[in-house]
Amino acid sequence: MSQLYKVGQFNGNWAFISPENTPFYSVGVNGVHNQIVDQAHWLKTDLVHKYGGNREWFPKWAAEKLSQIEQFGFNTLGAWHEPFYWGNGTPKTVEIRMSRFAPKVNTDWGTGFPDVFDPKFHASVERACLDCFMSGRGEALLNDPGVIGYYTDNEIHWWGHGGKWGNNDPGNGANDTSLVDDYLEQPARGYGKLAWIEMLRKHHSSIESLNETWGSEYMGFEDLAHIAVYRADHPEALEADKMAFLRLIAEVYYQTTSAALKRYDPNRLNLGDRMVGTSTPEIVFDVMKDYADVITLNFYSFDLPERWMSHIHDRTGLPFMITEFSFCAGREAGFLINTNGARNVLVRNQSRRGETYRNFVEEAARLPFVVGTHWFAMYDYGNPQGLIGNYGLLDLADEPYEEFAELVRQANEDVLRIRNSIEL
Repeated sequence: MSQLYKVGQFNGNWAFISPENTPFYSVGVNGVHNQIVDQAHWLKTDLVHKYGGNREWFPKWAAEKLSQIEQFGFNTLGAWHEPFYWGNGTPKTVEIRMSRFAPKVNTDWGTGFPDVFDPKFHASVERACLDCFMSGRGEALLNDPGVIGYYTDNEIHWWGHGGKWGNNDPGNGANDTSLVDDYLEQPARGYGKLAWIEMLRKHHSSIESLNETWGSEYMGFEDLAHIAVYRADHPEALEADKMAFLRLIAEVYYQTTSAALKRYDPNRLNLGDRMVGTSTPEIVFDVMKDYADVITLNFYSFDLPERWMSHIHDRTGLPFMITEFSFCAGREAGFLINTNGARNVLVRNQSRRGETYRNFVEEAARLPFVVGTHWFAMYDYGNPQGLIGNYGLLDLADEPYEEFAELVRQANEDVLRIRNSIEL
């Protein structure tokens, strides 16, 4: 295969480097798929009939959607595009969702967070990679020079059940050890709980040493397995052990997922796990920097958290890519209810959507450590059991929002003109 995508810093600016050895700033669209899945077909148009009514409808649909997003000024297929596009050379990123089959320690919404110490987590990573690389169009993916890199997961909850994803700068939901507390709520024989006890045994030579450090009165390490909330007269010492365990969780997660990528497609970029908001504890980034090539961030707000991003970039030395953002004209687009990220970014009409889109992508492009922005999504969402809102470049009748799409095209052209002009 020819040269693959890389990432690097040039004259103070970060950029992907294309197989042609030119700077590449990724402007992508998530969700370029036809959304006919089981009972969740909620498009208001019969795509099969619209695109020919025979077995050739799908290639026609796929070709038109790719042509449309290119006309709108996008240069990348973001996460959750059709595998049909694998092998066509178009720049693309792929989410594997390695944790999808693993038991979770928190599941308040979305994907939760896996118990990385459970053997089923490692089995999940392997199964997800087999599904991606070794079945269906996996061979086409492995041989596709357009693949920029892979996301290991999407929006796993590093902040734990007691926190929440922050949508400001530096983050209003940060809780460094809430994820550890989720692990400690496991039963005594839970894999995560056993890993916690094992770590304490290694950190403290005896239960007497632990008691002296914590200011506690436990009779034995085995007693700690049956407790979820610990008493310590020196809470800072308990907190230090929790932080050490959080580091261990991150090490196991990133080491396992990174090793899997290297087994299956060793020379592609590791695009991380699409963190959501600004509440991921900093110690996680300290570990992540040794495994990932790019920090990927989903962020639903009118302004980027520039101060926080700059701090994390300085701490890790890694560039950022914004892998989800959106702006939604709720009622004007016919949506009386808007769910998930759309609730944070409602605007009055399509013209205002275009204005906020330009402001956001220009703000991102001005930051020298940002290497791309990916819009969510191609279509609006109207799934009663899932996402609802005016997320799309296209409506539920498979028609573009013409005014918005034109403003997006103009903004994308301006951003790419600036960012792809850097000298390597």
